[in-house]
Amino acid sequence: MVDEIKIVGVVGAGTMGMGICEVAAANGCKVLVHDINETFAQQAHEAMAGRLKKRVIKGKITQDQADDITKAVKVVKSLDAFQVCDLVVEAVVENLDVKKQLFQQLEQLVSENALLATNTSSISVTAIAAALQSPSRLFGLHFFNPAPVMKLVEIIKGLKTEETHVQMAKRLCKQWKKIPVVAQSTPGFIVNRVARPYYGEALKLYQEQMASIIHLDTVLSKAAGFRMGPFALMDLIGIDVNFAVSQTVYREMYNDPRYKPSLIQGEMVHANQLGRKTDEGFYPYGETAKKAKPDYLHSDAQFDRFTVPDDMTFLSRMFSEFEYDQRQWQGDKIIISGCQLVMSNGMTAKQVEKKDGMPTCLVDLSFDYMKAECLSLAFSPKVDVFMKNRIVALINHIGKDVLECPDQPGMIANRTIAMLINEAADAVFNGVCSEDDVDLAMKYGVNYPKGLLAFAEEIGWQHVADTLEHLQHWFGDDRYRLSPYVRSQL
Repeated sequence: MVDEIKIVGVVGAGTMGMGICEVAAANGCKVLVHDINETFAQQAHEAMAGRLKKRVIKGKITQDQADDITKAVKVVKSLDAFQVCDLVVEAVVENLDVKKQLFQQLEQLVSENALLATNTSSISVTAIAAALQSPSRLFGLHFFNPAPVMKLVEIIKGLKTEETHVQMAKRLCKQWKKIPVVAQSTPGFIVNRVARPYYGEALKLYQEQMASIIHLDTVLSKAAGFRMGPFALMDLIGIDVNFAVSQTVYREMYNDPRYKPSLIQGEMVHANQLGRKTDEGFYPYGETAKKAKPDYLHSDAQFDRFTVPDDMTFLSRMFSEFEYDQRQWQGDKIIISGCQLVMSNGMTAKQVEKKDGMPTCLVDLSFDYMKAECLSLAFSPKVDVFMKNRIVALINHIGKDVLECPDQPGMIANRTIAMLINEAADAVFNGVCSEDDVDLAMKYGVNYPKGLLAFAEEIGWQHVADTLEHLQHWFGDDRYRLSPYVRSQL
């Protein structure tokens, strides 16, 4: 194995391939790029130079840096040029046979000490490596789009991948100013596996007629704290692309109900309603498209005395920092005008009201209630108009919008986040990755506000377990089964 990566070969001049070229070149490597269509490769190189020029104009890099990167990347006509490479990264079409044939060629051309990596996002690294005489030299190097911007790289270890190659890949990623995480070659690796519930649960909520698309997106972005709502994100990714990944993970997980694809997505793919690229997805796009608006509640009612717990809770802290003379610090509940505010734990507001014997307002989960732009609430039957108006008025007073959610188990954000935490926990339990790496992967691969396991520690593992067990009892669906890892934390 080479001691240092100085010359990198990249096969495939698409968006991801050229992104990898730019990353390598920006960090001192010489880069050779080959594409089956040489004209396309030359155009891609010119487009990269154009993007770098825009970054110079914005003051993000100097002209000298842009020139150095452009000069360091050279388009080559033949794979034969890769004989000098220390590392070759494949970024071609997601087709197992195509990748196998390519690596068989590369294995005959490059030095026996050179490393071989695939940028596949969903295909088994072990399956690709099976085509090689020395499968131990192949590993996954999964960048995220856009590669020059996104910090995360998943290093995928196939069944026969040499551990020293994995360690070399980690060192290289750090030299390239990336955050490496290591995963076993399993369906979806870390990010595409753990993120499935973000799309799948939102689609299931919509199919259950829980709320409108804009309502669901607003709760998960402005209330929960995700950067984009799932429907807007699927429109950006491409509904066909997202659906294909869902189908692949579901099939390769032997039809585990946790990964079941959505009938809604299937119908949209049939209709060629694929998102931004077709000007119509879950939202309309184009010049005449009207932007949907959430249906916020607002109240000018005069709220009076309210009670917050003596000891600060995860929920009550958001009421602690504004000045109000009639706030009382006592007991263990938040009470506004005779109605208790409780963080959703998978029970309905009606169930909580019956258990506690008082009107109940459930508050959907947020990664950070202090930063949340809005709150999602569900009310029990005994919450009258007087109570509801004063609760809404108080929340408006502290600078947050309010959305009302139907009284269903888990609400929207709590249900989704509990599923994500369970999936992250199960990935660790089944040896896909470490606890640290799953949290790093979700923070830097898909920009989650916090690591999922770290957040479970913050709100309490019992809260996660309660939510999922209530959901499984309500729906009778095995998709909500609790991971043994979660049980071990109780």
